[in-house]
Amino acid sequence: MTRIGRGIELAPERPLDEIEAMAERAEAAGFDAVLASCHYFNRDPFLALSRIADATEDVVLGPGIVNPYEAHPAALASRAATLQEESGGRALFGIGAGDASTLRALGIERERPLRRVLESIQVARELWDGKSVERDGAVTVRGARLNYAVDPLPVYVGAQGPDMLRMAAKHADGTLYNASHPRDVAWARERIEEGLAERPESRGDFAFVVQASASVAEDESA
Repeated sequence: MTRIGRGIELAPERPLDEIEAMAERAEAAGFDAVLASCHYFNRDPFLALSRIADATEDVVLGPGIVNPYEAHPAALASRAATLQEESGGRALFGIGAGDASTLRALGIERERPLRRVLESIQVARELWDGKSVERDGAVTVRGARLNYAVDPLPVYVGAQGPDMLRMAAKHADGTLYNASHPRDVAWARERIEEGLAERPESRGDFAFVVQASASVAEDESA
């Protein structure tokens, strides 16, 4: 199973040539994962990830994170599966509810976020397993099916709130949690432990990944 140990997330606010070069540099520096952040106002993350896949050999890569409002979950699952194929099995699927204020700028209301993310995970896994998917809930699917085979991807949920953290621990393979203060990390770990208490043994191990934001430049003024 693909796991994140020491990773870095790159924002495609820079040209993709620069993103590709930074990914190569990150792999050479010993990072084992390179994610691409997902915002409508930046360059397309999956195009960036395709470039990263071609430029690297061993790093785990994936979106950090897509949401099931800007695009249909089945379409997202297919994009992630294509990345899995393109990267030789190094991909992960990072998904979450998305930022409410950013979605409002697109005229999208973030309805039933917990249920929508959970059902998106379920739809993706069924598609990767080669199944024809029928669903009528927070996500609607009418006989969707991939016409190519793919190895299933690990799913990492971008989670901040208590319910999403518990859901991720129960159903996903890992979570991406934005925090830098030890108190916040300790609080999140407690919520994850609550979810793990209800996690089926068949789901295997769970990865709690903490993301801390940083600005990097060669001189302090920059």
